[in-house]
Amino acid sequence: MSEKIWTALQRTSFTDLKRRVMVVDALLADNRRVTVTGAERFACNDGGGDSAVWYFTADGRILLLTQWHDSELNAYGDHDEADEDFAVQDSYFDGVPADLVELVRNKPETAESFNIRTRLGDSIHSATGVFWFDGIRWRVAEGLAEHCRRNGIDVYEEAGLCCIDACLRSRRSGTSPDGDAPTTSTPRGGAPPWT
Repeated sequence: MSEKIWTALQRTSFTDLKRRVMVVDALLADNRRVTVTGAERFACNDGGGDSAVWYFTADGRILLLTQWHDSELNAYGDHDEADEDFAVQDSYFDGVPADLVELVRNKPETAESFNIRTRLGDSIHSATGVFWFDGIRWRVAEGLAEHCRRNGIDVYEEAGLCCIDACLRSRRSGTSPDGDAPTTSTPRGGAPPWT
């Protein structure tokens, strides 16, 4: 994900983003709909190990996981022990609200989301990018950001952007669906969604 894509994501309202993601999901996702308790899930993958999975909650929050198989952030199979892979991946989610993390912990694998497991069977979806929207603004998960700082990794370069650019690639990205001005709807919390 480039900083340009990150900026476009920040500027696009919850409603407009969800509409765009639904279109991309319908065009590019595996045809099997995956139901998740607590959120609406949309996804796409490129068939080569790269994917994006979006979880939209009823209270206006979003969890976004990206997977880029060539990324330095790919913890899947990167360590001698499965528990080490799990610990690294799990740490990327530090700072994300627990109810959002539960959407991807101990859940079945899908075409877009495969699991990293411990020897005891606990699992979490593999992701090179962990981002979340709190109803007001987008955030990089604190654990992922810290891992990148500690290891000199550029999160925007290594997180992956499979399908995200398709969701935001539009002459109207960051604007209302019917005009060129930023969307003026204000979510819970009072600040516009592009701040």
